[in-house]
Amino acid sequence: MSIRVKLYMSYLAMVFVPVILMSVFMLSILYAGGVEDVRQYFDKENKEPFNQALVYGELSYVFRNDAGQLEDSEYVAEIQTRLGELWAGLIISRDGTISSVAPFLRQASPRQDWQLLLKDPPETVTINRFRFETSLVDFRYPDGGSGKAVLLRREDTVPIYWRPISSSITLAFICLTSLLLTYFVSRSIIRPLKKLEAAALQMKEGDLSREIVTTAKGEIGQLSHAFEEMRIRLKGSIDQSLQYEENRKMLLSHISHDLKTPISAIKGYVEGIMDGIANTDEKRKRYMETIYRKASDMDQLIDELFLFSKLDLHTVAFDFKNIDIGRYLEHFLEEQRFDLEKSGVLLRYAQEGQHPITVAADPDKLSRAFSNMLNNSVKYMGQHPDLTRKEITVRIAEQEQDAYIEIEDTGPGIEAEALPQIFERFYRAEQSRNSETGGSGLGLAIVKQIIEGHGGRVWAENAETGGARFCLTLPKSGPAVGGERA
Repeated sequence: MSIRVKLYMSYLAMVFVPVILMSVFMLSILYAGGVEDVRQYFDKENKEPFNQALVYGELSYVFRNDAGQLEDSEYVAEIQTRLGELWAGLIISRDGTISSVAPFLRQASPRQDWQLLLKDPPETVTINRFRFETSLVDFRYPDGGSGKAVLLRREDTVPIYWRPISSSITLAFICLTSLLLTYFVSRSIIRPLKKLEAAALQMKEGDLSREIVTTAKGEIGQLSHAFEEMRIRLKGSIDQSLQYEENRKMLLSHISHDLKTPISAIKGYVEGIMDGIANTDEKRKRYMETIYRKASDMDQLIDELFLFSKLDLHTVAFDFKNIDIGRYLEHFLEEQRFDLEKSGVLLRYAQEGQHPITVAADPDKLSRAFSNMLNNSVKYMGQHPDLTRKEITVRIAEQEQDAYIEIEDTGPGIEAEALPQIFERFYRAEQSRNSETGGSGLGLAIVKQIIEGHGGRVWAENAETGGARFCLTLPKSGPAVGGERA
């Protein structure tokens, strides 16, 4: 529930709840007083003035024209009874002496000085907590006697003390309702805000590990979800920054190690030339060739470091185009076949099905990824001269959503514990894949960055025949897909 709705409902409750509570309270009072039907009570109240008017009209006629009936005790008793039912009564006197006081009035105020009241009646008088209006009537008896009558009629239907009491009760109900509603509404707003404040202070202190859980809805719930999303993003950003820092340190460590080895070798061969150790043309030529090879390795390493860093920071723009991956691989492998044959490696290609498999890919980046995997297989097999058969087989097949490609060699395979890690930067499974063979430890890491940049995935496994197998998938695209991604 939103804060606005809560406030609106609390305002409405402040108006209607006291009314409802007062109504229930009054109904309880009426029920305690013997009134079983409220309609009966109000019907009686509404008819009371009419019935009083009938009796008063009769009395007025008697006072003016037939005062002798006031000496008839039965008639006076009947009139007093009828008046008592209407919360009224008569005080009648003859020649200054009270001859009749309504039983209703005597019962209501047994200690009242009726003679004094008859002598000097006030406009209103309070009897038994009710206010009565007085009316003085002077008349003459038939025998000439002087008569006086005071009519007392109830002015209010409730005792006079009920006015301040009812006002106090109403005010108490209103105050209590306001206090309770204010408390519960404010608590429903303040408690979630306190949790958010505590979470914000924790975030201020750098603690982003605690989840912000809230059951509130509306604006506060939305704010809590926004805080939680901000916490998650901040934590992810900080974790990523720490990972980048760790990667940078590791990168610098590996760079210094991988550059120091060829530089040391170059320095050693240069010193050999300078000191005259290479004292023949053949030795000098061999030294220079080694220096050139080491410098080429350093150049390749720097090139791979530069490419990997850009891929890792997602600053390389991919120029995606819709290509038939089958034809692309066929042309690419045809270009690679001659160089591989010079290394004694036979390259085979097989495609399941004849219809095109269209993917959105950057041909240049994809070429770099396939070259790195092929070179890895060639170098790996080159360290095992006892192999009688050196072959690389490339297969492509169509899956439901992807194009599936695998590159399998006939080498001895990869250690099982190394399979999950060979795509990590600077990871070398064996000595055969160290820098002495020209490997930088970044080739397969670059492959992973490029394939994942295409929305695919890559992994390694050992073939059933024992060789290494690199597998990858690329998502298929429709004929209209194209454009550029970064």
